Amino acid sequence: MEDDNSRPIKRLKLNDNPEWYTSAILTDEYSKEVPRVRVYLSELDNKRLISNVMQELSKMLPLERMNLHHLKRVRQQNILLCQVNDLNGQSLSRYLESVGLSHNVVNLLCKNVREYDVPALPSLLRWQYELAQTYWPCKFHPDKYMESLHNGSIFNEKERNFHSKIMHLLEGITNELEHSKPCGICIDPRTKGVVALASSGALISPVMHCPMMLVDFVARTQDGGAWRQEVSHEFQNVNEDIYNDIKVNSVISGIPKRVLELIRTDERFKDIKVGAELPRGKIKCDASEQNTAQNVDNLEKYGPYLCTGYDLYLSQEPCLMCAMALVHSRARRVFFEKCSNNGALVTRLKLHAVRELNHHYEVFQCKKIDQTNHLIYS
Repeated sequence: MEDDNSRPIKRLKLNDNPEWYTSAILTDEYSKEVPRVRVYLSELDNKRLISNVMQELSKMLPLERMNLHHLKRVRQQNILLCQVNDLNGQSLSRYLESVGLSHNVVNLLCKNVREYDVPALPSLLRWQYELAQTYWPCKFHPDKYMESLHNGSIFNEKERNFHSKIMHLLEGITNELEHSKPCGICIDPRTKGVVALASSGALISPVMHCPMMLVDFVARTQDGGAWRQEVSHEFQNVNEDIYNDIKVNSVISGIPKRVLELIRTDERFKDIKVGAELPRGKIKCDASEQNTAQNVDNLEKYGPYLCTGYDLYLSQEPCLMCAMALVHSRARRVFFEKCSNNGALVTRLKLHAVRELNHHYEVFQCKKIDQTNHLIYS
């Protein structure tokens, strides 16, 4: 008889329909303290001399020259002179004279000198700035958008509810239709409609990972798709009744028949919109309608091209191959639930943080929370 104590303990879920918490995966520079660099400080005995000294320093040795423009020059009677590494073996007095400071100012500055560590780079977020201020007075230009990404206020309540709705759909399809295979949903953020939905096809081909399949299903809505024959069974014999409430100027060729029928017949998901924008040349509308949009993004201007302007929701963190495919397909945002051993967005590396890439998408991880705002782990 098996011992009950040997069985894995299942955590109790307090809510059968929990909400989801969405947190941004930012580059490392936003999560680390600003590095520091060693400089020379000079402490003047007489505060009245600071003004005259500063005139020469600002002209002959500005902070911009040392890439320390984010710092203030003076703290009380201490004056920041230069980085220690700038001397290249010279004495401090000889270095200061070489940049054009007068002999009297050099003698004055070299009386009480000490080394000190100051922030080497500008602060990107307020928490970094407040910490940097404890070392040396800094200048700070807040980036409200990056602050909202960091503190989680980027999404309003309506948007958070929409994320939860799509994650519930993703979870339902993963568990009820796909036997826990990795799944993904592509959303048009303008219409909040499902453009495509796919699961892993690794049993068909080792390269048919879920994100690769999802991009291919998006391509189907644009008269493309490289794996039409391999996945033809997914799109046959769709019940015609489910077309009744779908607009004429939209396509559902990126949504497999089983999933489409679930969305249109299951009470949990019936309010979720489906359908992608037709390729621009096939849309019939007045020229006046085409000219009404203002501040449009690339999706609005150029029409659908793979995942341009689209948001992707994945049950698992994509691998490097899939993460690069999402770069090439021009995804707007990528949301994922579970980390993967070979994940390329947070586990192994942060591909979206590689500056040399010619496209960058934002990345968010979605986690369940219960009614008391505790994270739920399955």
